[in-house]
Amino acid sequence: MSHNEQQDHQSSQRDEASLAPLQQHEAYRAFVHECQACQQEIEPDWQACAHCGTRLATACPGCGNPLPPAGAQLCPSCGLSIPPTHS
Repeated sequence: MSHNEQQDHQSSQRDEASLAPLQQHEAYRAFVHECQACQQEIEPDWQACAHCGTRLATACPGCGNPLPPAGAQLCPSCGLSIPPTHS
């Protein structure tokens, strides 16, 4: 391995090591749901934060954009039909 190849390899290893904490944080956030308003842990099926009362957006399964409050018949972003909720 040439000197330049060794430097590139070492640089690549440093870049990967610096990304590790970010990747761990992203994995944690994917596992633990958090209220965007108060940063408290929330359950994935909650419609509102039990800690601060903020209404939590539900993502559209079609496009991933936030859905409107309960009662809407379609996603305003992609037009996907929203089944009625029964309480």
